[in-house]
Amino acid sequence: MTREGALIGPSPTPAGGRPGRPVPCDWGDEHYARAATGRTPLTAAERQALGADAARFPLFS
Repeated sequence: MTREGALIGPSPTPAGGRPGRPVPCDWGDEHYARAATGRTPLTAAERQALGADAARFPLFS
């Protein structure tokens, strides 16, 4: 499973923990990795775009 156009390789846990589900935010690979590990907190706009999936962040640590 990979994000479309991902440069960092396969993601063990896609956003929301559902295979093949794209992140509904315009994130580059670096931001995705930081947000998914909790190194960068989600903004209010990102939380809104992610909806209920925002509660699953960080996806892995």
